[in-house]
Amino acid sequence: MPSEKSAPCIGLALGSGAARGLCHIGVLKVLEKEQIRINCLAGTSIGAFIGALYAAGMSPEQMEEVATGLDWKRLARLIDPVVPTAGLIDGAQVAEFMAKLLPARTFEELRMPLAVTATDVETGEALIIRRGNLVDALRAAIAFPGIFTPARFGDRFLIDGGLCNPVPVDAVRQLGAKNIIAVCAIPQVEKPTHETYLPPTEAPARTSKRRLPLFNTTRIEKIFGELWRARPFAGRQPPPTKPEKRPPSIFKVCAQSVAIMENQINELRLQQNHFDVLIRPEFNDLTLLEFHRAAEAIAAGEKATQDARSDLAHLRC
Repeated sequence: MPSEKSAPCIGLALGSGAARGLCHIGVLKVLEKEQIRINCLAGTSIGAFIGALYAAGMSPEQMEEVATGLDWKRLARLIDPVVPTAGLIDGAQVAEFMAKLLPARTFEELRMPLAVTATDVETGEALIIRRGNLVDALRAAIAFPGIFTPARFGDRFLIDGGLCNPVPVDAVRQLGAKNIIAVCAIPQVEKPTHETYLPPTEAPARTSKRRLPLFNTTRIEKIFGELWRARPFAGRQPPPTKPEKRPPSIFKVCAQSVAIMENQINELRLQQNHFDVLIRPEFNDLTLLEFHRAAEAIAAGEKATQDARSDLAHLRC
């Protein structure tokens, strides 16, 4: 493993993005084809996991084989739900899944320096983990707020680093990188602010206290007449009723809420941090939790990196 004092020249910052973050695999595939040697990595959330796999010696092709070969829907059934106190999912089985894939157990066993970001849920402090148990650090890095329970580190409780640092450019700079490639898996969304008006809720109409006769023949004839005119063979069907829109699930609410916040934080951080090349794939309709569409995410990462080849040319070995 290279010494931290050796000042590696090219660093790769892999951002958060849940299922979209699988694009990092495609980015790594093209970087290797373009003979751009990465000397150190920093990762947030899923970027931390993919960065750890790469730093441990797993090739992008091996990662792609795993990601596209997994039955993600079946894997989701193995997630260990808990009584909702600090989160819906304990994350122990997810950590076990990561441990089975990782050839290394500690940061010190990795083939190149790696930094993993996390957030102290109680203080809001952004943390960078560079030593110790690798799986524990990744467990903290992927602790999506409201879904996964926080990971305990001593007296701290840590969650997803994307809340403070969606693309960890500063973390990879601390590893000594002179040239930085930043990969952002958060789509750029610019939506105007609309003013809207919510009409006051209408009060229910008051019903008359006068009770109708039990057998009101006029009313009965009217009802049967309407039913007769609406019968299937009458030549005219009643207009179909539009199904009522259902509210999103708690998983989607949590994911979208964090995504909205991360999008705003991400734009500010990208403006403040210096990097040499920004790779930002386009995902069309790929959502945060669609891990079963891994091939599409990987392809998006490949295309975005190929489009950035002219910017990457000066970083070739």
